[in-house]
Amino acid sequence: MTRWELGPVPPVSTGAARAWSLARAESHDRGALITLLGAQFLEHDIRLTPEQLAVSVDGVLSDPTRGLFIVARVGGNTEPPSERPPAPYPGAPVPPAPSSPSSTIVVGIAFLSFMWTLEHGGVSAWLDVLYVVPAHRSQGIGRALLTSALEASQQRGCVAVDLEIEASHARAANLYLRLGFRPHARTRWVKPLKGNMF
Repeated sequence: MTRWELGPVPPVSTGAARAWSLARAESHDRGALITLLGAQFLEHDIRLTPEQLAVSVDGVLSDPTRGLFIVARVGGNTEPPSERPPAPYPGAPVPPAPSSPSSTIVVGIAFLSFMWTLEHGGVSAWLDVLYVVPAHRSQGIGRALLTSALEASQQRGCVAVDLEIEASHARAANLYLRLGFRPHARTRWVKPLKGNMF
């Protein structure tokens, strides 16, 4: 499998002169991934323990064929500690405080998994997560993560990208519509196996 490489993404300055960048997640991002995923799932009232999230994250970081995490980072030097993502639940790891000029804090994530589909006639990507820490929303980070996820899917040879959103998330729906997604008139169903989901 060809390792996905993110093309250059220029940093975007916000009103407070902070800049962010995108990259493929690496093993040193593990704690931040678990923390942000916990926060994202809590927004949807899905309560997973840090241990459950760690199994999922480790499974991807140890085997890139399972999927791809893309992260948005804010330069640690310009990020006050009070704006670091808080632990979303007891025991959740929190990204460490910046310790050097090169340190950064992860403030957004996208996760893609890949599967062979009959409906699309080939490999399809499933955009499982697109999340930006609330304090960093409305800065273009979500759109950039989504655009990079689409780019990565094309590089992987995918013929389509699927996702789901909650009906009440009009803001997310508008972003997906602007980037060419169209809703299915379907209802997704799920059956947990082995009693280990939700």
